Amino acid sequence: MAFENVDALEIMFKQQLCSSDYSVVFLVLLRSQTCIMKVRHGPGVLDGFTNRRVVSWISTYLSLQHIIDLRSKGYAIVELWPQFLGTLEKFDPRQCQPFRKAFIEDQSLPSAIFLAYIPNLDMPNLQNCTEKRLEALVRGVREIHEASVRHRDPKPRNIMVINDDPDRVVWVDVDRAETYNKKQLTDRQKDFLDEEEIMVREFRNGLVSPLMPFIFRPVEVFAQYIFVSVMRH
Repeated sequence: MAFENVDALEIMFKQQLCSSDYSVVFLVLLRSQTCIMKVRHGPGVLDGFTNRRVVSWISTYLSLQHIIDLRSKGYAIVELWPQFLGTLEKFDPRQCQPFRKAFIEDQSLPSAIFLAYIPNLDMPNLQNCTEKRLEALVRGVREIHEASVRHRDPKPRNIMVINDDPDRVVWVDVDRAETYNKKQLTDRQKDFLDEEEIMVREFRNGLVSPLMPFIFRPVEVFAQYIFVSVMRH
């Protein structure tokens, strides 16, 4: 873990990147490193949002990182999502200047995780999905499953390409991920993994379908001819 014993006063907030009912994502500077800070609202902000759920969310990243550390040999799984850097649990949001308004109405203290910042991320679309990236998309979910991890939210918004890296696809938002015992996989768990791969394949096929007339030639050859606009996230 890169960051230990983080004090909220150390954090320099540079930009709010996005927000939802459950969390807010910031670009921050912490100990001379630019990184992502994802903050979950405290347990009182939504009905049924208990403190146990907040702890579980933090624990997911800790256990997942442990699994990655143990099983990354032989797999490229460590490259499939931003590096996990640390946590900040139950901090005073009044210290989050100038973004404290995002948490000021919470009834309990929020918690956060820190992830490595990867610049130039983009959602997969018809413009940027080359043949290599489409292959990496399916290969990535297989490698995640080979490490006995189920992402549990493999939607397009959680899959990113890197504009200046044509071979890498990054999976984000692994809040709901589950880790399994590879030697004791149940039939139900195997079905879950199979279903998840099918979902990713269907997404891949949806991106490929406009290219079907050119199925026997590389995607890149026809990209400029077929796509007329850039779709930015």
